Amino acid sequence: MRKSIAALSALALSALALTGCSAAPTFDGAACDRSSSAGLAASVNASGDIGTPQVGLSMPVRASEVKYADLIVGDGAAITSETQNAIMARVLLNGTTGELIQQPGNSVWSPQSATAELAGVDEALRCATEGSRIVVAIPAADLAEGLPEQIGLGADDSLVAVYDVRYTLLSKAEGRDVFNAARGLPSVVRAPDGRPGIIVPGTAAPKDAVTETLIEGEGDKVGDGAPMFNYTAVGWSDREVTGTSWDGQVLIDTQSLPAEVGEAISEATVGSQLMVVVPGDSDATVYVVDVLGIIPEELTQG
Repeated sequence: MRKSIAALSALALSALALTGCSAAPTFDGAACDRSSSAGLAASVNASGDIGTPQVGLSMPVRASEVKYADLIVGDGAAITSETQNAIMARVLLNGTTGELIQQPGNSVWSPQSATAELAGVDEALRCATEGSRIVVAIPAADLAEGLPEQIGLGADDSLVAVYDVRYTLLSKAEGRDVFNAARGLPSVVRAPDGRPGIIVPGTAAPKDAVTETLIEGEGDKVGDGAPMFNYTAVGWSDREVTGTSWDGQVLIDTQSLPAEVGEAISEATVGSQLMVVVPGDSDATVYVVDVLGIIPEELTQG
């Protein structure tokens, strides 16, 4: 029985060098450079395991600009692009009073989506590694209009946010390219960020469902785990995109997709890219799926 997702609100890996040492991570091709604020770190008391932060202030935090500090530096996979997602726990406090504004809660954020909620947070999450705890101070003036009043901040106050990076997803499929000899099936091209383009041939669609592994990932097999993935779907006859998750939140549930796609994902390994052709009453649909991660066991319930 597939596990359901718990503790996630609604809403990727360092290469091994030939010498046997891990290559330093980069962010969108540039060398990672973390500018941790020692003063901010000294102002915040944070304890508890990663994912369950208990946070207080040793002194008020008043920031004139967004700044961050690494309270714990994890040794897991780094966030290497603006759109790469990670499961994080976040807690929010009033930087002047230390009053808790939001209890720790888990969600899926990328630097891009996190800064859409709290301006400037993307700087703090770039190159952050799995297992890290990061505190961010944001002046009330930098927050979205009306938000400071809504959460009880004065004009001169700052918001303090602590992020625990619990699990970093891949940003796109990564692994071994797989040769497929079948004829008359679509081909796939990929943008640098991994977004697939699906080229449908002029032949008739297959009458039965077809699944091909285009990239074989080196991660764990999904099995009965809860997969995290992106997909694009294209109609066979009109070649129109009928659905995609690449423009929004990474998906964490296969229930909205055909059973053939869900079954293919369960048989795949993390890092894989799959193509599934699903016949329909009037037309077939081509699905291309990048399997980016599996929700950790402690974040799922039976």
